[in-house]
Amino acid sequence: MFEKIKSLFRKKENLSNRYVSCEYIQHGFNVDYEDIKMCCFNCHEGGGRQILIDNYKGEMINWDKFFKEKRKLRELNKRGITLERCKGCIFLKEREWDDEDYINYMVFNHWTQCNCKCRYCFTNEQSDYFNQRKNYNMYPVIKKLADMGKIRGGGEIGFGGGEPALLPEFEPMVNMLLDCGCDNIRVHSSGVKYSKAIERGVSEGKLIVVVSVDSGTPQTYENIKRVNHFNKVWENLEKYANAQTQNKYKVKTKFIIFPPYNDTKEEIDKFFELTVRAGIRSVVLDVEAMWYGQNKPNIPDYIYDLLDYAENKTKEFDMKDVEFYDRASHMRSHREEYKKLKENEQSNC
Repeated sequence: MFEKIKSLFRKKENLSNRYVSCEYIQHGFNVDYEDIKMCCFNCHEGGGRQILIDNYKGEMINWDKFFKEKRKLRELNKRGITLERCKGCIFLKEREWDDEDYINYMVFNHWTQCNCKCRYCFTNEQSDYFNQRKNYNMYPVIKKLADMGKIRGGGEIGFGGGEPALLPEFEPMVNMLLDCGCDNIRVHSSGVKYSKAIERGVSEGKLIVVVSVDSGTPQTYENIKRVNHFNKVWENLEKYANAQTQNKYKVKTKFIIFPPYNDTKEEIDKFFELTVRAGIRSVVLDVEAMWYGQNKPNIPDYIYDLLDYAENKTKEFDMKDVEFYDRASHMRSHREEYKKLKENEQSNC
């Protein structure tokens, strides 16, 4: 009877836990190359990327203190206070949130080494700095969190970088997270180096690998990536696709529209043809970040048309899983707003 009464009180308390927040404010973080941030989203009004731990270089985290700070952020949300950097974010939502201390949303972006030299990579602006900086090992830090029983499934774990497969701790880290019950791990990879941990996660239906090929021809690939691995990448993608057993949508090809390098319908056509040939039925679409920032809100109409064209290609090839990442999603949801801004600017000239 006593347990039943406590359960009723808990249910009553949960009813008051409806407020505006997001998964990363509640139970997540983003490990960056110079600090630990709340998240990696940055297209909205507030700019995102709220810093949680500044000047971080891989030190062991006091997780009890970390969760205490998380509770403070939740209390702000309960009082209807939105952090300045979170304002306007499309990932904020009003719903029932729990008050437990655990992590099920993590993004790892703390290294910059890669086996590609993409023209759009943020490291190009400070190549000397990024070429000299050293990685730090997050495995013991996250292992401590796992040993505390504070890692749960049901969220999303992301690896960005840099190229994840080049990290010495990548294979044991992914295997540990799978063993902890993480069932939605997302790895952004160049696809150049094949990973047995990725293969395991894909075969178990618990890991998504996203390879940003951004092209449908070797010439365009080499122009953007500045390496000659086009055929190798598509071979590895086909091997990952063949490893899918429980879920056929765990391998995704990605196309980032990047004017003036690949912004044609012909390039998109060839990209989709190769995707289907590799046995993949899931794609990700986006617009290149720096170009987007420089041209927002004066983005040419043909870029919107290319996003529509790519979406129609997914229907033509019966793609069952299509994602629009941060910038593409923001463009699609604010298209009419941008159109009005552009018209106002033209009328004021």
